[in-house]
Formats: sequence, C-alpha cells, structure tokens
Amino acid sequence: MFRRKAITEHQVPDVLNVPAANEATIDLVRRSGARVVAEIGIYQGATSEGLARLLAERDGELHLFDFQDRVDEVAGRLSGPGFCRVVAHGNSRKVMDSYNWALGQLLTQPDPPRFDYVFIDGAHLWGIDALTFFLADRLLKVGGHMDFDDYDWSLARSATMNPDVLPATAALHTPEQIEAPQVAMVVDVLVRTDPRYVEVLADKAFRKVA
Repeated sequence: MFRRKAITEHQVPDVLNVPAANEATIDLVRRSGARVVAEIGIYQGATSEGLARLLAERDGELHLFDFQDRVDEVAGRLSGPGFCRVVAHGNSRKVMDSYNWALGQLLTQPDPPRFDYVFIDGAHLWGIDALTFFLADRLLKVGGHMDFDDYDWSLARSATMNPDVLPATAALHTPEQIEAPQVAMVVDVLVRTDPRYVEVLADKAFRKVA
C-alpha cells in the first residue's frame, strides 16, 4: 500500500526572505510616531535592527514573532546600548505551529500589549496570515498601522519555495495555491474590504481608523 511520506518541520526551508532591511516600513514607523511595534516574521533581523534603533529614540518597544531560535538570537543581538526594549515571542518549527499561537497566547492575558504598528512579513500564506491579520487586529490600537510585505509574492515565483526547488510545496499546496499571490489575497479580501482600515501606502500599509 502506498503511503505518502510525512512532511516534517525539517523539510520547511529556513530562508524565505531576503536579508535586507525593509526601509519603507522603517520610514513609515518613523513618520507614524509609533512607539510599540510588532514585527511578525524577522528572518535575520535586518528590519528589526533598524526598528530597534529608531524606537530607542522615543523610548519605544519592539515585539518579535518568529521561530524561537530566530527571535532569541535577534533579541540577544539587540540587547545592547542604542536599542529599545525588545520582547521575543517564539514558536517551534513544528509544521502546525506558528506565530499565530504566540499571538493567541497574548490575547489570553488580562493586559496584553497594545501595538501602534504591526508589520507582517512571515509565511506569506493565506492559511496562516489570514488568521494573523485577525489576531493582530485585536492587538492593534485605533490609529495604528497594519503593514504587509511582498504583496505580489507567490510560491511559484519564490526562489526557495517553488516546487522545482522544494518538492514538499507540491505536496502541501494545490496548483492554484502555488500560483496565487497569497499576501495579496489577505490584503484584498480581508483588509481592503474592512471599513475600519484606510490604505496609506499602496498595496502595503493601512491605518486603522475605528
């Protein structure tokens, strides 16, 4: 009898994003006056470093969400002089675990942090980041910003996730899901249609007005 080989956390690639700071996000955080910022998906922490330096100037706080080893390493690196307070929220590399668990855990607290700005640069998948939007919205202050990276990204165009490079992608996703720009789906289906959000940076950032 044929049995499909189990997909494990070790088959998920470690590198999904480019190791460069997102200057558009850092600039918008600067202009918005945000003091408490959540970065969801940090990779090597290039954007985290820029945000931590900026927020130090206004006695702010940066919350990092990603794999436990990543947030621990980056938070440790940003613990010296010149950086704001950094709070690490890690999750395991189990296939069914994600930063959504950490966000959900915050919502169970009697006094969870309230964010002025949320930058989502994580899985880039509808199955994860659609829920991320709803969870982050519960933690985002009115007047705050929700920011999405890689609006046009897709599994098919990814250098590390396309099925030719990573066969597990074809086992985990339908052909339609592989071709679809899933960040765009989250933005277009959930955020643009929500009257509480106003677009302030095309295909990227939205201000929560109610």
